[in-house]
Amino acid sequence: MIRKCFTLVELLIVIVIIGILAAAMLLSSGSATDSAEASNIISDMRSLKSAALLLHADSMDDNSPGGYQSTGPTLGAIVRYADNAQKYLADDSGWEVVRIPAAGGDWHIRRHLDVAGNSVSSGAKARLSSRAANVGLVNNAGETYNNHPYVAMKIR
Repeated sequence: MIRKCFTLVELLIVIVIIGILAAAMLLSSGSATDSAEASNIISDMRSLKSAALLLHADSMDDNSPGGYQSTGPTLGAIVRYADNAQKYLADDSGWEVVRIPAAGGDWHIRRHLDVAGNSVSSGAKARLSSRAANVGLVNNAGETYNNHPYVAMKIR
């Protein structure tokens, strides 16, 4: 006898298998999103660090009061050397240039991760924590970053 259609049990099994695969796909895409967000933050920090070093190279002779050598870099001065400056200067961007006393008083590019309207997910913070030692990320205390509201990278 030749069957021309599927039984109800066979169709239900296929639907369950497709549901399991879809759930697994959604779970893995969430962690991929967190990893991409963390990579984007690290990339932005490296871009601003490079821009700060270009500013330093251009300003080496500027010893005037209030100049780069006496006051340190400002975010407004640094972003002139970076692409997409508005991304870093927006009120809700969370980017700033700070001196961290606990880290030897060195200048750092810092991002506030819990800014209203531009908050970073807890999964992305966990990804930043896992990469912190290799990349050179620190918190406000100058210690290796570990799920802190601020993440920073030394300029030089």
